[in-house]
Amino acid sequence: MDIYADSHDRWRFLELLGDVCLRCGWHCAAYCLMTNHFHLLVETPQPNLSRGMQRLNGLYAQSFNARHGFEGHLFERRFHHVLVESEWHFFELCRYLPLNPVRAGLCTDPGQWPWSSYRATIGEITPPRFLTVNNVLSHFGADQVAARRRFRAFVDDLRPART
Repeated sequence: MDIYADSHDRWRFLELLGDVCLRCGWHCAAYCLMTNHFHLLVETPQPNLSRGMQRLNGLYAQSFNARHGFEGHLFERRFHHVLVESEWHFFELCRYLPLNPVRAGLCTDPGQWPWSSYRATIGEITPPRFLTVNNVLSHFGADQVAARRRFRAFVDDLRPART
């Protein structure tokens, strides 16, 4: 089942994500909202991932259900998380998230998908307050313009061929 019916739902989710990042002290390096799930790349300085995800998913489900006249669970199961254990893994996740809608056939270029952090990271839009684009860009150089160009090339290197 889709967890976002429209742009309003997606903006509400991002608003709640910003609140959770602020309350929990999370550093959100990247995100991607798909149709029936989402991906987050967050650093949690405190051991509060479960508490933050419970708040995010719970408040979003309440908002979605109230707006659309539904009851009960919106999310099928508990969130899935993976510990990032190496710089290589971090890089791959930074690339995987913006390519996810391309691979799903929702767009042909990651810059076309408005519901990920990619456009903010490459400087096409202003990043939301909660997004720490420098967590990604710092790995691609000290000069932000060059780092954005290198990051874009890094993502494009694995972009599926257009059909």
